[in-house]
Amino acid sequence: MIDINQLKNNIIELSKKLDSLNIDSIFIEENGKLQKIFYKENSLHELRSCSKLITALAIGILIEKRMISLEEKVYPVIKNLVEIKNKNNIEKQEKWTIKDLLLHQTGYEGQMMSEKYIENIDKEKLLEYALNYDISYEVGKRYAYNNVEPFILSVFLKEKLNIDLIDFVYENIFLPMNILEFKWDNYGKYCPGATGLFLSHEDFHKIGKLLLNDGRYQEKQIIPRNWIKEMCKMQLETPSMYKEERVLPKIGVGYYTFISRDGYIFRDGASGQYIILNKEKNILITIMSTEKDMKNITEILRGII
Repeated sequence: MIDINQLKNNIIELSKKLDSLNIDSIFIEENGKLQKIFYKENSLHELRSCSKLITALAIGILIEKRMISLEEKVYPVIKNLVEIKNKNNIEKQEKWTIKDLLLHQTGYEGQMMSEKYIENIDKEKLLEYALNYDISYEVGKRYAYNNVEPFILSVFLKEKLNIDLIDFVYENIFLPMNILEFKWDNYGKYCPGATGLFLSHEDFHKIGKLLLNDGRYQEKQIIPRNWIKEMCKMQLETPSMYKEERVLPKIGVGYYTFISRDGYIFRDGASGQYIILNKEKNILITIMSTEKDMKNITEILRGII
């Protein structure tokens, strides 16, 4: 059982050591019992890369509806949207499948689409930037974390199915869960897919419950059960990301989730947003913060999980 008093003590001690620890709120749910700890007023909070999780949930619904498939190629849809001047990219983009995009195996060397990389780029031209950025590696051979893949998925849905990701998520995920207040601005005419979503902590925790409860929320099957299992199982080992000293070392990935030790699965976002769950122990922890050093956030859980 999670010791809330030890958690609070960990936070106090770590805050003293670091001078500050920018945690806004923590929700801990164990065997259906929820405890909330607020350090700042509850309001809409940017999720950063936890937004990717929402994109993966939407993909699962569309696969269940047989509107797309994991092995579907995306190039036929995106090839004429902008001029791809980098001709060396085309033979690799032709191989891209939805699964490659979900596993960050598109061949890019590394992150090139986070805020610091695109702050001076016209958002209307991000697709041109993404498709012309050098693809250094073979498709499907190498994991490299990036914001570009969820963005490409969003573009693909818009252009192939005329589905705006934001509208689709609202109608098929948020509305059935009574998530009515949120913010998610477009990059030009496309949802970013990878970042930029704002939710309250209560609603953020509801997303965690979908993962914990195999896609169900209050007796409603919001996301297909089998898809949640696929999202939360080891799809790919990532030894390059493994850091043994971390409270939650990244052993591998599911679909926009991270697989850790002892049955723990999580999704994180820059500045320390976390959804952490353990299905066997029936534990769900969600954290909102503005802490630049993300490892400090999971340190509060040392000796607790």
